[in-house]
Amino acid sequence: MRRPGLWVANGHPGDSAQMLSWRPGAVTCFYDYLADNDIFNYKAANPEVIVTVRFRHPHDWQKDPERSARQLGEEVAGKWAELQSLDPYVYFANQMNMHYENGDPNPANQHLYNTPEFYQSYAHWVRMTADVIKNRAPEMKLVTPPFAFGFNEDGSPDNNGNPRKGWAGYDYLCETVRDYFDNIITFHAYWGYPAGGSVPDWLYEPRLSSWYAFRWRRLLKLFETRYQLKVKLLIDEVASFGPSDPDFTDQLIYYAQQCLSDARVIALTYFLWSDPANDPLFNPHSWTEGVANLAEHLNRLKNMPDIPTTQGLAEAEAATDLPGLVEEVAPITPVEEPPAFAAARRPETREKAIRVLFEDNTVRTMPLEEYLRAVVPAEMPALWPLEALKAQAVASRTYAQFAIEHPRFPNADICTTTQCQAYAPDKIHPRSDQAIQETQGIIVLYQGKTINAVFSAHCGGHSRNNEDVWKGNPVPYLRGVPCPAKGEKHGHGVGLCQHGARELAAHGQTYDEILKYYYQGSNCGEIPEK
Repeated sequence: MRRPGLWVANGHPGDSAQMLSWRPGAVTCFYDYLADNDIFNYKAANPEVIVTVRFRHPHDWQKDPERSARQLGEEVAGKWAELQSLDPYVYFANQMNMHYENGDPNPANQHLYNTPEFYQSYAHWVRMTADVIKNRAPEMKLVTPPFAFGFNEDGSPDNNGNPRKGWAGYDYLCETVRDYFDNIITFHAYWGYPAGGSVPDWLYEPRLSSWYAFRWRRLLKLFETRYQLKVKLLIDEVASFGPSDPDFTDQLIYYAQQCLSDARVIALTYFLWSDPANDPLFNPHSWTEGVANLAEHLNRLKNMPDIPTTQGLAEAEAATDLPGLVEEVAPITPVEEPPAFAAARRPETREKAIRVLFEDNTVRTMPLEEYLRAVVPAEMPALWPLEALKAQAVASRTYAQFAIEHPRFPNADICTTTQCQAYAPDKIHPRSDQAIQETQGIIVLYQGKTINAVFSAHCGGHSRNNEDVWKGNPVPYLRGVPCPAKGEKHGHGVGLCQHGARELAAHGQTYDEILKYYYQGSNCGEIPEK
């Protein structure tokens, strides 16, 4: 049954019959939700279906690694009698090279989880946990827990499997892969942004896709070259981050054909049927929430024939190119690895942090890009022209970056009231997310320095000089300019006029042209290194 599969609901799916109607060839599920998703009955009716079960790991495992390994191992092994009928593949930890999977909420600490020292301690804990499980339930098919890729877990391997960064996190785990996990590793595959849709090149273009959707080929080559291990793969979490993409079904079919035709791939499961808990990290990937015509989508997948293995295991292991993507692919040019996708997938893992003061006087540290998701649609309607939204995203990012460089409060950089910038998580919208993503890391600069990018709703036909509104010296980039937004003034009128940006965007101006107009003498660029 070489068919794509499904990561079922993280909770009760609502209609399990509809969820399973397209005959998924594999299912992945948290142990907690197996019964809710009717997995036992589906496996009984379809014995050839591959089941992967994930257990949750303790986020405080480092406080007492030996004790937590023993407790988790005993917990997992204790479920074997219940799980036997599923004949499942089992893993007990997830993406532990990310700060939040270690109970650390501060993204500024992410570097602590990408070091040789961390990978060594993690690998030791994994081995201890696996040893407990195998001693109590030797028949359980344990597989290697997945990493978030792009954080030196694979050393950024070249086309021959050599880690270009000199070492890899798997250096410390490879023996456990051999001894406890039957040479089977798990992998998470992505080719897009949260709520923003896929990036086609990351799926279809040979070189870029080799770092994203098909990075597993580099990973298997790493094992063969560096560790002399011929491993197989469970691609247990596949998300293109665009269930609302018009070609979403085509993407899934293409990816399944490319992967399952390789004998080294045991199964793959697409993420995610539904997210009853409405988790902001998972919800953008929900089929039930995002697919425009769910019935048609399921029908196309149902009618998809089984995928033949066109590449035998021996040939696959010997391959050094990227089979199946395009004909006669030349060796990959040894360019620098693209930015870590896991960071793009989970925004809290990437940009610099900002300390945000809330109205209840609590302070939360969060990634700058994640903070913007609740700011941009609060400041500008998400259905306005995209270039206006981009201008707002860059202005808000610049305003926030200026606050980071010049904190407004003793223990915080910025607040959530209109004294700073509006902040409304309930207004997060795919279009404002898109504007943020397409301008990621870009701010407004004047002579190489971050500007104080003030803005207001409506300047009434002409923006104002800063010294005419507030005390202080004239600021060269805050000069009043004629504005196409006529009518009643609303706000201080200095800097970017939001209604003016809307008018300029509607007449074909790009976001950077809009910003250069309202912030005289400025230019758009990356956040300066400090």
